[in-house]
Amino acid sequence: MKRDSKLAPILAIVGGAIVLVVALVVASQINNSSNKSSSSPIATDSIAEMLGGIPQKGIELGNPGAKLTLVEFSDPQCPYCGEWARNTLPSLVQKYVRTGQLRIEYQGLDILDHSGATDSERMIRLAQAAGLQNKLWYVVELEFDNQGTEGSGYATDAFIRGIAQAVSGLDANKALAAANTNAVVPNIDAAKVLANKSFKPLYTPSFLLGPTGAKPTKKIVGAQPLSAFTKAIDAQLKK
Repeated sequence: MKRDSKLAPILAIVGGAIVLVVALVVASQINNSSNKSSSSPIATDSIAEMLGGIPQKGIELGNPGAKLTLVEFSDPQCPYCGEWARNTLPSLVQKYVRTGQLRIEYQGLDILDHSGATDSERMIRLAQAAGLQNKLWYVVELEFDNQGTEGSGYATDAFIRGIAQAVSGLDANKALAAANTNAVVPNIDAAKVLANKSFKPLYTPSFLLGPTGAKPTKKIVGAQPLSAFTKAIDAQLKK
């Protein structure tokens, strides 16, 4: 009993210290959460680093005189498309696009919109509207980098505006307005026509690879590993 009575004050002190530490951790988390919610939720750093300094024009990324062109067919809600954009594209950009050997074209498809939902369509429209200011690829990759759960309705007005405002040098208000006009329709329709002509059945992501300005000679279906793309690109660069 004496041993227990001696330990009681010590245990009380230790217990109090633990409670204090927990309280400080919780307070810190609440503060961090509050700071995050008060600022833009859109992650931008990695995208700016990947694309910075690379020429863009409309749906195109990279040197227009590059030997090869990779055409990307993707849906902004597609989780596999997002996986490819986050894990494979950065290496391709660094090795081939930045060095002027490869250019990439974006063909956005809204195949995952169901039951009256328009999330994919709205994100594609914003991307194409940004393309009118030669900022499409920033929007596309930001949409993938901040991708939500498919079919969850995450592409709210706030999300769309947040993406637009996160792109440095983009006139967000102008892009948001253009996204709701027919100015973006030709590229959207052209993507659907080309996709249906090139792939049966059509899955996203899918890709066409070939000499720039000529008929593509290689089809790649699915979020294949980086090696599948480097092998195909290296083979065509040697021709």
